[in-house]
Amino acid sequence: MDIIQDLEQYFLSNPVAYFGAFAKKKNWEVVAETSDSTAFYAEGLWRKYLYWFHWVESDQQLRITCEYDLRLPKNRSNSLYKTLNLANEKCFEGFFTYCAEQKVIIFHSKYKGSDALEINTSRSDEIVSRITKVMDELYPVFQLISWGKETPDTAMRLASHQVSGFI
Repeated sequence: MDIIQDLEQYFLSNPVAYFGAFAKKKNWEVVAETSDSTAFYAEGLWRKYLYWFHWVESDQQLRITCEYDLRLPKNRSNSLYKTLNLANEKCFEGFFTYCAEQKVIIFHSKYKGSDALEINTSRSDEIVSRITKVMDELYPVFQLISWGKETPDTAMRLASHQVSGFI
C-alpha cells in the first residue's frame, strides 16, 4: 500500500468492532451490534453493567456509556444529584448522570480523533476494565446515598481513597 491508502484506511477505521469482539471473547451478552455501534453487558464486582459504544464518523469520535438500574426512593434525589456532582468534580475518566425516567445511572466517556482511531484489541480491554473499576468503586456510594442515611460528602469520603480516576 502507498501512504495515501494507509491514511485512508486509518481515517476510515472504526474502533467499535474491537469492543464487540472483546465482549464475545469474554462470553458477555451482546444486545445490539451494527457497523457503528455495539452494546453488551459486562460483569462487574457488584452487578452487570450495560455498555454502549457508538462511532460518530463525522466527528471521528467514539462515545461510550455504561449504565445500571438504580431505583431511587422518594425524597433521595437531591442527595443523589449532589453525590453525582461531587463524583463529576473529581472523575478524570468521564462524567455521571442519572435519568429519573429510566431509573438508570449512566457514566459517559469519549475518545476523539487519533485517540479513538488508535484503539485496538488490548486497548479496548483496558478501557472497559478502567470504566468497570470506576463503576464498581462508586456503586456502594450511590447505594449508600439512595438507601442509607449517609450524606453525599461522607459517602464520597468513604470511597475517595479507593476510587480510580479520582483525585
